[in-house]
Amino acid sequence: MVTRLQNGTKLKKILQDSKDSVTESEIRNRMQPLTEQLMNTVNHLHTIFETHVFIAVCRGYWDRMGQDVLSFLENRKENKSVYKGSRVAVSILDDTFASQMQKLLGNALQEKDLEPPRSIVEVRSMLCKDTGSSSHKKNSYFY
Repeated sequence: MVTRLQNGTKLKKILQDSKDSVTESEIRNRMQPLTEQLMNTVNHLHTIFETHVFIAVCRGYWDRMGQDVLSFLENRKENKSVYKGSRVAVSILDDTFASQMQKLLGNALQEKDLEPPRSIVEVRSMLCKDTGSSSHKKNSYFY
């Protein structure tokens, strides 16, 4: 049971299993255990740290997750079938971190605190470059 849960929350494993033939809703379902774990972790961090430290730690965590996606994509540049899953995963990460931080801190957050970290920006840039002038809609942070 523990191993199954751990595998279900490993971003790299989720990305590897998400090929073009997989629908967005399937990817979102696969991301659900990880999303819940991230939300619980962010909530716990909020109880431990002062506001400025909490923001820095969350942004560092968000950036680290983005680095995982970036590394995954860099190792599979020739395999475009993993791009859809990566695009959905980045959208979910953005939504999760930004919305949880906003929910917990409200007006104490500055706009710059909700901007995606460097690794997420790099992932988006890589996905945009490789899709060319694709008509993919821009992902939003909040629903």
